[in-house]
Amino acid sequence: MILHTVLSLFGLNEYQSHRAYDRYLSRMIRKNRGDRDLAYAMAIGSLSVELFRSQGDCHVAMLKHHGLKDGMALFDLGCGCGRTAQALQRSGWQGTYTGTDIIERFVAELRNKCPGYKAFVHRQPSIPVPEASIDLLFHWSVFTHLSLEEIYLYLADTFRALKPGGKVIFSFLELTDPEHQTLHFRRVASMERGKKLPELDTFIHRDWIKVWADKIGFTQLSFTDGTDDTDHPASWQALAVMSKPKS
Repeated sequence: MILHTVLSLFGLNEYQSHRAYDRYLSRMIRKNRGDRDLAYAMAIGSLSVELFRSQGDCHVAMLKHHGLKDGMALFDLGCGCGRTAQALQRSGWQGTYTGTDIIERFVAELRNKCPGYKAFVHRQPSIPVPEASIDLLFHWSVFTHLSLEEIYLYLADTFRALKPGGKVIFSFLELTDPEHQTLHFRRVASMERGKKLPELDTFIHRDWIKVWADKIGFTQLSFTDGTDDTDHPASWQALAVMSKPKS
């Protein structure tokens, strides 16, 4: 199960300051002195190292179902400290991996754990790679913390970055899911009590994703419920997959 992170992985608004997330990472390191792996796992929302690894393995299973093969060029948006990257490495996958995140120490940890992978800090709503250079682009719980305008910008630049026939897969929250409703109304209750919400949680309707896909030019749009474990472990968040036309 992919847990939504305690704080935002990406974003440019007041809810999603990279400085706030960096401070949270520092707290996790202090709290878990002597267990660096647990500190970094908790900093991205995994309550244990075992869960961190199983979530990464779930990511790889989802990617394989949607066409991951050796030799591909992958792009991991919001790569964190390498939950998916480390799982790819454990699986024996061979190819070109590029990841970006807004937190410098996360990127450094990924490079340390996966020395053959490329990762760097990037804080703009874009995919910093050459045009038509990526086979498969993915991100987990990134659009869950962005404005709709930022989401569109990321999708538009994803289209540019993908090779013809390339795919993007991402997770999102939707109010039609009972568990996601629980999260929404818990946040409503907190606001009613006068509490400031620690992060922005964005809920997206599937029809909106279709509007964006049609506008940008994506095809073969499909969705998977967060509770669906037919083809891979259930992801908790819903999944959207779409392709750049081959010609």
